Amino acid sequence: MRSPFESQVISAVINHSMRKEDFLVDMSNSYLITSTSLKPDISWEFLRIPEILIHGMSIIGFPNLKKETYDDWISINNQPCLLTPFLTNPQIALISNEESDRIFNDYNYRWCIIHTLSRPGLSVDFSQALIQITAHCPAGPPQCGNLLYLERTGEQWAIKSSYGLYNQ
Repeated sequence: MRSPFESQVISAVINHSMRKEDFLVDMSNSYLITSTSLKPDISWEFLRIPEILIHGMSIIGFPNLKKETYDDWISINNQPCLLTPFLTNPQIALISNEESDRIFNDYNYRWCIIHTLSRPGLSVDFSQALIQITAHCPAGPPQCGNLLYLERTGEQWAIKSSYGLYNQ
């Protein structure tokens, strides 16, 4: 039952966050996820923070994030998984981990962007999702990772908030 929703979430993230010339690694990314939380320890309670100001910056958490969504996301990503069965967006070039390594070392691809995705965690009623996305450029920036919180209205998924995991 989660398969059509998983595909819809991944498609929404691809449409929102990637360009057609970008690459997407075909294995799910779980390297920031432990069996119980994110590394460093970013718990469900931490992510649910309301808007706060830190040194003049407005930080918005995911105040509506359900515990079941977070727990599903942690659980579903305890092992890497092939994303191909969930991809309905053919405009993105899928590459293997080996191809990703080759591209990183190829001077001709120094300005490309290589993305990874986790599998989305879904609420029991399939009204919200949580997914991790990373972006890496062989020449340097942008090197970033984000958690995206999505909500579903009808058949449409929309990104409602983003939480930066790292940016170098």
